[in-house]
Amino acid sequence: MKNLEGKNQIFVSKGTILLEQGSVATQGFLVKKGCLKSYTLDNTGKEHILQFAPESWLITDLDSFTNQIPAIVCIEAVEDSEILEMNKSDFKEISDLDKDSIVEMATKLRNNLIATNKRVIGLLSSTAEQRYLDFTNTYPTLIQRLPLKLIASYIGITPEYLSEIRRKLAKK
Repeated sequence: MKNLEGKNQIFVSKGTILLEQGSVATQGFLVKKGCLKSYTLDNTGKEHILQFAPESWLITDLDSFTNQIPAIVCIEAVEDSEILEMNKSDFKEISDLDKDSIVEMATKLRNNLIATNKRVIGLLSSTAEQRYLDFTNTYPTLIQRLPLKLIASYIGITPEYLSEIRRKLAKK
């Protein structure tokens, strides 16, 4: 996205919280290098990962960002990351962007929505093995980069069960 390159580009260390649950999202993040995750905490403090954002992905709490209401998710760096911060004015000045940048941003948002819809359907109707295979298709670059604990949380199983699934698939 030519007109956004270099604008509000920052480096964050692994573990940096970029958005806390309950605060208002004033920014979206385009990952240039590294990986971010969005998650929610339940009443017991258990983390439920909703999305990963590796290179070229956009991430924010869209409802909070759009409507300026408290966020229901946290966003955290899973790896040391280089990100582009985008605030509301970056989107209000969309007419200043070149056509290719607008198309690229729309494509990223569309792909994010498609991945989210597939994830919800998978959680409702797929086996744990199928959810893992869907994860590998959605995030092929993350299989070797993320700890099993994070992948297991994303697909809604224990790390031990994920290890069993991976062993079973390796034998096939």
